[in-house]
Amino acid sequence: MKQLVIISGKGGTGKTSITGCLAALEKTHASIPPVIVDCDVDAPNLHLLLGGTEISQEAFSGPKLAVIDRSKVTDPVRCERSCPFGAITGLEVDPLRCVGCAVCELVCGSNAVRMVDREAATIYERETPYGQFFHARLRPGQPGFGGLITALRMKGEQVAVAKPDSLLLLDGSPGLGCQVIASLTGCDLALLVTEPGLGALADLERIHRLLGFFQIKTLVIINRYDLDRSLTRDVERFCLNNAIPIAGKIPFDNIFSEAAIAQRPAVEIAGVETARCLEGVYAQARESLYE
Repeated sequence: MKQLVIISGKGGTGKTSITGCLAALEKTHASIPPVIVDCDVDAPNLHLLLGGTEISQEAFSGPKLAVIDRSKVTDPVRCERSCPFGAITGLEVDPLRCVGCAVCELVCGSNAVRMVDREAATIYERETPYGQFFHARLRPGQPGFGGLITALRMKGEQVAVAKPDSLLLLDGSPGLGCQVIASLTGCDLALLVTEPGLGALADLERIHRLLGFFQIKTLVIINRYDLDRSLTRDVERFCLNNAIPIAGKIPFDNIFSEAAIAQRPAVEIAGVETARCLEGVYAQARESLYE
């Protein structure tokens, strides 16, 4: 089993659209369909491109919630001020502010505070035309966190290891936080999607340092490269100076928006040029994975 993660230093670079295209290409060219996981739990939308039928769902417990017994608190003022997130008011806990850190349990007393489980998300398993697929939906007010992404990956890995030579395809979280680390830890290859822009270039530099720390092989995809060729050259220069291979440059194409509306991977309805670019990215990724 190989694990390929598609990530970006910022949101909006086209990471999920490209992940959907790679899933479709893997289904077409490989002998075994991929196992796909949407690790972008804050904004999960890969299921809109892949479609399919829901097989199962299960609740997932997140950070615990503090419950305070007012009659057992000896110092109400100190107890209320103990919460670094301002979740305690009048010895009542605001569940939207409580992150389960348990500081109040230490300050207010273990007899006065109970840390109870609470449902944070629902994990879904789907059978799609492109392979088995796992994604999650957070409950209102719940933040994304690494533990949920790890649980999603474990479900995908359990399916993938049972299929010799299968590919675990991960749509990673954007940014640099713990969710990104949970998305990429242990992967064989990271496809880093960027675009021409000063902000995107700064984020590319940061995510490159993170990938270097974890010693994960990296390829770069420059999406919408023709919107600003000068900034694209800056991205290419950065990749050259840091010995990062560029897997491909994808032109701006409205077909990605049209594909999202049609709820299909763009590669299935793209024109010749865009389809050729996506095929090239897929070929480069496969070569790097299995060299």
